[in-house]
Amino acid sequence: MPGHRNPLSPHVSSQVLTALGKTWHPEHFTCAHCGKELDKGPFFEQGGRAFCEEDYHQAFSPRCAYCAGPIREAVWHTECFVCTVSGMCMSGFAGGSFFELEGRPYCELHFHQRQGTICHGCGRPVTGRCITAAGRRYHPEHFVCAYCLGRLHKGTVRENGDKMYCQPCYDKLFVVS
Repeated sequence: MPGHRNPLSPHVSSQVLTALGKTWHPEHFTCAHCGKELDKGPFFEQGGRAFCEEDYHQAFSPRCAYCAGPIREAVWHTECFVCTVSGMCMSGFAGGSFFELEGRPYCELHFHQRQGTICHGCGRPVTGRCITAAGRRYHPEHFVCAYCLGRLHKGTVRENGDKMYCQPCYDKLFVVS
């Protein structure tokens, strides 16, 4: 769409202002639709004319298919609305759901990777209860000994490298008698 979707600010100097490549008396720099003076705040340009924010969006913004109100936020091409980790991400937005981080869309896996909420046991996102040990998160059912696969209990866990062991397995594997 031609014109500006982001607000512009007029340059005010003494009793005149410069906007849209012209010089104006402040009281004459007004919205092309409602006549509101635009010398103090943001304005939007369309076809060489200035508009206040409300009138610009009412006249030129895309419309919501449900409520018919103007869409004021970012609008995406369908083919561009993909996980921010593009080129590596093959999962897309399953079921139409996505996660937002710093204004960017992410698939569930990459969102949780960025947040550090991936289970160290299975590599999948941790969304419910979790156990945190040695700075890593686990689904409760994946907090198991790397050797015997028995459930681990906090306080009796031993670490070697990036793996967790129960005390008996740790002693058997790593303690020299």
